[in-house]
Amino acid sequence: MFRLHLTNDSIYAIIKLMGKKDKLIKRIFEGKLDITPDEAAKILEKLGFVSTPTSGSHLTFRKPNRQSVTIVITQKPLKTYLIEKLQEALKNEGYKND
Repeated sequence: MFRLHLTNDSIYAIIKLMGKKDKLIKRIFEGKLDITPDEAAKILEKLGFVSTPTSGSHLTFRKPNRQSVTIVITQKPLKTYLIEKLQEALKNEGYKND
């Protein structure tokens, strides 16, 4: 039987290999309250959402057959209900809260 033994150094190396996208997704699922509107926009765009022009301080992201997500670009950090919308969008795209 093969047994994997992880040391602190190997765990650090694995975490370091995680991309920025993966780290951001992890922070969103953890419910971190330090997510910025720019980070939310980046992750939505990576998921295939497209921002539609709106007036004022809101950006609406749309994707066919998905619920639209509107973020307030002046809220830094995002409020809890917007982080929950991001979590829902990630789940709908197949990401899991591990």
